[in-house]
Amino acid sequence: MKKVMYALLSLGLLAALSGCSISLLGAPTALPTQQILLPSFTPILATPTVAGPTPTVPTPTMNLPTVTSNAPGAPTATTGSAPTPTTGGGIVPGTPSGPYGVILILPGDVLNIRSGPGAGYAIAGSFAASATNVMRTGASSMVEGDLWVQVQNPGGGSGWVNDHYLTEYVAPATFCADGRVNTLLATLGTALQTSNGTTLASLVSPAHGVAVRLWRYSDPIVFDQEHARWVFDSTYSHDWGAAPGSGLDSNGSFHDEVLPNLLDVFNASYSLTCDSLGTATQYSSDPWPVEYTNMNFYTVYKPGTPGVELDFRYWLVGVEYVQGQPTLFALIHFAWEP
Repeated sequence: MKKVMYALLSLGLLAALSGCSISLLGAPTALPTQQILLPSFTPILATPTVAGPTPTVPTPTMNLPTVTSNAPGAPTATTGSAPTPTTGGGIVPGTPSGPYGVILILPGDVLNIRSGPGAGYAIAGSFAASATNVMRTGASSMVEGDLWVQVQNPGGGSGWVNDHYLTEYVAPATFCADGRVNTLLATLGTALQTSNGTTLASLVSPAHGVAVRLWRYSDPIVFDQEHARWVFDSTYSHDWGAAPGSGLDSNGSFHDEVLPNLLDVFNASYSLTCDSLGTATQYSSDPWPVEYTNMNFYTVYKPGTPGVELDFRYWLVGVEYVQGQPTLFALIHFAWEP
């Protein structure tokens, strides 16, 4: 009996001691979870703020110089500004005007008058290649890139012509008395001497451009205002035709082939003759192209050196009026031909 009691007492004491150990140790405490906090990202690049308005570069405007002429019959210069660009003969669409002369038509051929605007319409009449009596009624129409204008038909009524073949007609006496043309020639010389393409472009006809012939009977190369602006810098090689005498082809840029011959005259003491060769050597009966009959010109002549004589040179400078303003239309070169 006593053994049983001792055994029960021993078990109770052991249980008490075990309970004390568990309460003393307690449940293990978990380690805290580590949190890494990154600061919020703030952009350091912001949209720049420009102080004041964005500057604009003004488009330069070239003005042709003007002079006052006291010569009788000379047109009055109302402005020195270059004429407003137009199509073909310089006609402002919608405005009755005239007279106009026919150009770019060879003798024996005619400028057809059509019953409507376009080459597909029936022929209703014609103007001779040298006609100077073309009067516009005011109507116009663009057809496949060409401006067709309505004109008075000499045979009665009205009809239509392509205005590429028209130019403002100015009688030779009026042209030769216009002091603005002398200023045009002087400005041309300055543009050539300074290789100023902007000035040269401002002189060129906005209607037909400037037709350049290095040799009289070669095909002309036409520069419009935009291309004239770059002729001093361009290295593009043109075919200027066969040189007189040698028959060799002349190929090269305007700068290399044409400019030296122009400067040889405009850098010299030259003479000017209106609508005539004056004392310059004449090589044929038509030094001024017959298709330019209704276009006026000046001969810019550098005489030969005394004792040499054959080193003379001259240029025919054609002038077209666009909205009453004289502009550069043609440059044709002549020199001694062996």
